[in-house]
Amino acid sequence: MPKLFGTSGIRGNLDLVSPELAMKLGLAVATSLNNHGDIAVAHDARNSSPYLRYAVSSGLMAGGCKAIQFGMIPTPVLGFGTRENKLNAGIMVTGSHNPPTDNGLKCYNSEGREYTGEEEAILEEVILNSSYRPIAWDKVGSSILRQEVLDDYVRAVLSDIKPVTKSLHVVVDCGNGVGSNVTPRLLSRLGCKVTAINANIDGAFPSRPPEPTPETLGNTSRLISEMGADLGIAHDSDADRLSVLDEEGRYVTNDRLLAFFAKILLKQHGPGRIVTSVDTSLRIDEVAERYSGRVERTRLGKTHEALTTDREKPILCCEPWKIIDVHWGYWGDAVYAACKLVAQLSDSEQSLSRLLEDIPDYPQSRLAFPCPHQIKDKAMHTIKAKLAAEKDVWTYDGIRVNYEDGSYALLRPSGTEPKIRVYCEAKSEKELKKLVQKCTALVQIAVRTE
Repeated sequence: MPKLFGTSGIRGNLDLVSPELAMKLGLAVATSLNNHGDIAVAHDARNSSPYLRYAVSSGLMAGGCKAIQFGMIPTPVLGFGTRENKLNAGIMVTGSHNPPTDNGLKCYNSEGREYTGEEEAILEEVILNSSYRPIAWDKVGSSILRQEVLDDYVRAVLSDIKPVTKSLHVVVDCGNGVGSNVTPRLLSRLGCKVTAINANIDGAFPSRPPEPTPETLGNTSRLISEMGADLGIAHDSDADRLSVLDEEGRYVTNDRLLAFFAKILLKQHGPGRIVTSVDTSLRIDEVAERYSGRVERTRLGKTHEALTTDREKPILCCEPWKIIDVHWGYWGDAVYAACKLVAQLSDSEQSLSRLLEDIPDYPQSRLAFPCPHQIKDKAMHTIKAKLAAEKDVWTYDGIRVNYEDGSYALLRPSGTEPKIRVYCEAKSEKELKKLVQKCTALVQIAVRTE
């Protein structure tokens, strides 16, 4: 069996993420906890999620643990509930932004922090070697419901973020996901006028694809402009991703949003570390430097690993669409981040576009090219060889070339899908176009060669 864990847990089509694998993961988590403990289990709205949740729970119980059933909730609420209920771990069944044909499994520790690569490797070894620790018939675990966690989460957010002080109209595009039950409710309670769209939970995601990109949010953008709303918020299927549109319906680029959160957290908490992923812009560094922040980069999907060291804790761990405000919790939380953004906008007495004026906005492009899983390594080796002569190259997660004018190109294999992703940014549209053409040719040649 190939490697199970990718960039963000286990994710893929239902041939991979099967009931058998879900049960094995539950049993592996129980084994890693010495066949004892209370483990939160929750799921998103996908059609396959309920039966995978039951399979995970079966594995936990077979391993002697108690499965605490949180039900259908956003992934951030699982992290919150695991910590607040002092549980030993949490397992979320979610395909996140993948298409409805896929699903996934993610593990969280007692603090609500996603498992590190090292912790995932322990589970993977148990599963691949079938080295589960058996238990006696009278030590089998149990399952109990604890569905009040969603109300607990709402109360906690409302106690942390103050109500808005001016009238704000927010369009919330829930993407037919589980954020439908939370984000519109919270923003309304904070005093906003809320127009919720695509808020009927549906595992087929009929309104738009789960990933909230500029291409998938065209209708949302038009609605913001037509209604004269102050901003738009959009989520993926499990509400751990945040996309934002301004009062004109214009998409706020991910890196610009991350730089804004770096700014407000540095202003609130003073100088500190910002840990971000390899696929982010130098605009984050520019903003952090203004407020005495220090930026560190790591692999995509692994910014939370900075929370495991004995070093000074970062104040923000972030990557495109995902924001971990460490003072709130150790999990990516798009619902909380949306509320915090609205509170900042209320305090500013400005439009969102004016509020973001001092955050650089450079042209960028994010593309994905089909590439079967079995040839990814060879294709990336070919690309690396062709870029070997460049001056400033990072190779710890894909291949990133940094140019002297501040532009960059990153080419990396997707950790969850049969694709090679290309990220480019430049200081002008003309330079961006040249960079995209160069990278597109590189990937196409590499995939054809293999």
